[in-house]
Amino acid sequence: MIKHRLFLAAPDGVARNAFRTRVLAEVGPAALAASPGLRALSVDLVDATPAVPPWQRPGEVPAAGEPEFDAVLDMWGEARAVDDALAAVAPRVAGAPCVSVRVSETVEKDELPRPVGRVAGVKFLSLMTFRADLPEAAARRLWAHHAGLALRVHVGMARYVRDWVETGFDAVPGFQGIAELHFPSVEAMMRRWFDSEAGRAAIVHDVGHFLERATRLYATEHVVKGG
Repeated sequence: MIKHRLFLAAPDGVARNAFRTRVLAEVGPAALAASPGLRALSVDLVDATPAVPPWQRPGEVPAAGEPEFDAVLDMWGEARAVDDALAAVAPRVAGAPCVSVRVSETVEKDELPRPVGRVAGVKFLSLMTFRADLPEAAARRLWAHHAGLALRVHVGMARYVRDWVETGFDAVPGFQGIAELHFPSVEAMMRRWFDSEAGRAAIVHDVGHFLERATRLYATEHVVKGG
C-alpha cells in the first residue's frame, strides 16, 4: 500500500473559502467514486491557522498572512487505485496550483479516533526542507532520532506521523519531509504543544541539526473513507 498527498491552492480569482468548500464537497467524493479501491481518503482544509502560532523558531521569518495551500487530499491504497483517484481529481482542480507527492509513512503515535466525517481538533502539517549540506541518509537518521524527543515533549498531540517524500509528480515539491502533529483540540495545541520551556528549547536545538525551513499548515481533517 502507498500513501499520496495532493496539496492544492485556490486559483487566482477564486475565493479561498469557496475553493475549500468545493474540494470537500466535490473533489474528495469524486476521487473516491472513481476509485472505490482506495483504502482510505481524507480531505484536510487549511482553515485553522491561529493568530499567534504556537511554534516558531527564534529568528525565523514569520509566515505570510495567508497559507500557501488551502486543501490537502490524503490517499492510501494500491498504486492503481491512487492513480485512478488522481486522474479523476485532475480536471476538477485544473488551474489550481498544486504539489503532488508520494510518500513513505511512519506512524509514530496514533491515539486519535478518526471516524468518517470531521475529525476533532487541529491537524498541523510541516512541509520540511532539510539542510542542503546533509546527505539523504543523514537527514533521514536525524529526523528519525528527533521523533523520540518529539514524542516526549509534544505532550498535547494525539497523533504523530512522519512522511518522507519519495516522488514528486509534475514538479519538484521543494520539501523532503512532512511532519503531521494532530492535536485533539485547539486548547491542546495552544497550551500543550510543549511540556515545558526546557522542552521547547530542546526541540529548537534538535531541529537545527537538520531543518532548513518549513511551510506550516493548520487544518481540519475530514475523513471521506476510513482505513
